[in-house]
Amino acid sequence: MQLRFFTHSLLPALLLSIFATICLSMLQQPTAFAHAFVIGSDPVDGSTIDRVPKVVRVFFNAPISPISVAHVYVISPDGQLLNVSAAHSSVASSDAYELDTPVRMPDQLPQGGYEVRWTALADGDGHTTFGLIGFNVGHSSTGLSGVSTLGPSSSNDVQGVQTLSLFAVLTIGWEWLVLIALTFWVGLLVMERFILSTPHRDSALIALAQRQALPVQWLCLTGLLVGEAVMLLLHAIRAMQVLNDGYIDFGMLGPLLTQTTYGHLWLLRAALLLLALGLLWWTSRGHAPAQEVALPVMRSGPLAVEITRERRTSDGITKEEGKSHSTTQVQQSYTFVWIVLAGLIILTQALTSDEAQVAQLHVSTIVFDWLYLAAQCIWFGGLGYLGLLLLPLTLRSDSAEGMLSLFLRYFTPLVLCCAGVLLISCLFLGESALSSAQQLLSDPYGRTLLVKIILIAIIVLLSAYTLLILGPRFTRQTVLLPVVNAELPTRRTRLFALEQTGHRMKQLLSIQVTVCVAILLCAAFMDFYAPPIVFPNTTYTDTLSSTNAETTQTKQVDNLSLTFQLIPGRVNATNTLVVIINDLNGKPVTDAQVYFTINMVVMDMGTTRITVQRGNPVYAASFPKGRVFSMAGLWDVGLVVQRPRQAPVREVFQVTIT
Repeated sequence: MQLRFFTHSLLPALLLSIFATICLSMLQQPTAFAHAFVIGSDPVDGSTIDRVPKVVRVFFNAPISPISVAHVYVISPDGQLLNVSAAHSSVASSDAYELDTPVRMPDQLPQGGYEVRWTALADGDGHTTFGLIGFNVGHSSTGLSGVSTLGPSSSNDVQGVQTLSLFAVLTIGWEWLVLIALTFWVGLLVMERFILSTPHRDSALIALAQRQALPVQWLCLTGLLVGEAVMLLLHAIRAMQVLNDGYIDFGMLGPLLTQTTYGHLWLLRAALLLLALGLLWWTSRGHAPAQEVALPVMRSGPLAVEITRERRTSDGITKEEGKSHSTTQVQQSYTFVWIVLAGLIILTQALTSDEAQVAQLHVSTIVFDWLYLAAQCIWFGGLGYLGLLLLPLTLRSDSAEGMLSLFLRYFTPLVLCCAGVLLISCLFLGESALSSAQQLLSDPYGRTLLVKIILIAIIVLLSAYTLLILGPRFTRQTVLLPVVNAELPTRRTRLFALEQTGHRMKQLLSIQVTVCVAILLCAAFMDFYAPPIVFPNTTYTDTLSSTNAETTQTKQVDNLSLTFQLIPGRVNATNTLVVIINDLNGKPVTDAQVYFTINMVVMDMGTTRITVQRGNPVYAASFPKGRVFSMAGLWDVGLVVQRPRQAPVREVFQVTIT
């Protein structure tokens, strides 16, 4: 019945949701996901340099794929952008964290403002990020005043990355479904292969539970495979939107699969899931439908008991039970293969996690992340198997309480072990992702992690109460029940108390399953937000600003050599203009008259005119503090050199006032 429900109801809904996801993703504006952020650049973001670099380098906190690109633009005085990139960006051969972009004819490019617009596709997790880096050559062409923020703190468009658009919600939702499917499949696998293996192999109740769990396994594995395919498609569409300005080109699927570690791990994970589906089909051949395996006695109410049909063969075993026994033997023979498949699938998830990409202790983080995911799947999936499948069957049977007590005897220490591993791994991963406790409140990732920690604390308390208090109570009531004659009222009283304990356990397990699903939702949100960026502990300085005033400019104009210098070139200081004039033979010119015209480039501050008479051959003019050079920025200093009986020589020098 469950398989028919999946085929006729869930599968069409799943296909419809996939189609809706693709359509909506194509309509959404491009906003990118994490998880490769800029932590440095050359030139430094916000700096002023003296010449255009030949190559612009951008440094990330995680390895990036060759699909990543950066474009270098020069900003014209009217605000127009001109692309001056010489070729497509490339990942440095010696550093997978570095993206290099060559600049076209740097010696011929003008001074002014420059922008680097970058888009990065993380090599490990397939997420797309973007941002903007700005620097000035000589001066700013935008005329913006104030002190620039040096360093990469403004290089990432974090607000755009973390915008919860409809596309982002769809991606979070699919990530959540994948986590749910993985968790409950692994939990079901461990419960059936270990907890319900040898001691209860011949139990009709276990046979019925396995039959009812079979469609759930098909659903989980199919959901995993379909969810992974949809997530790959969503990553590709997002990269297309950002890189191609919203244009969708499915040709990017090929490079995403073949040129990234994420693509290689996705192919491996897809192959493992297909192998798991094939193994499930092989081991489940010949299974009877779940309703054909009969339980000897079933309850229709708290105290009423009805006898179900029994079709016994000559040796006292039903035909369905005989077939179940042989099929179970086939399934148990592949236990090692199943566990290896589940462990490898979880490992591929751990290798693409956020913490594994950015943590300093890379190998340790992968190991702890793998342990965390494995413990989470066994714990949460085991609770789901117990509360949604096994316990309801037990409450319907009049002879299965002892089997449930034995199940709890093995299940309780396993849950305690998984809880310990999960808590230790969660503590390690949290400390590796956050640099301070304040980020638990100030950062979206930290706030989501805080909610997740609270939910984990709740599930720990609920599990402890269920397994350490209600579980032993259920076991005691089960042991005491057979010692009372079935005809006595005391047996009915104990049976009623046993049923009450079972129903209370069922209610608590339902709550715990809900909390587990909420924890997985937090994990999906954390994957969307990504851990906070950790920038290098570097103090950035604008080298041009501190040395520009000492820089000497020399120009050859007509038959004269003009050497210009402004000292110290700062606001709120006495500034001195110095010009040295020599002829082509290097002899000093002392009979000239020099006219200075001074004004700001991007703002009319009023033209100041100064005349300097003959020098020796130094022509100098001083300006008191607060006069002429009264604002930081680029200034034009025009020179007119007039010699007796010769044509005037004109030239303009530009100087940056700090």
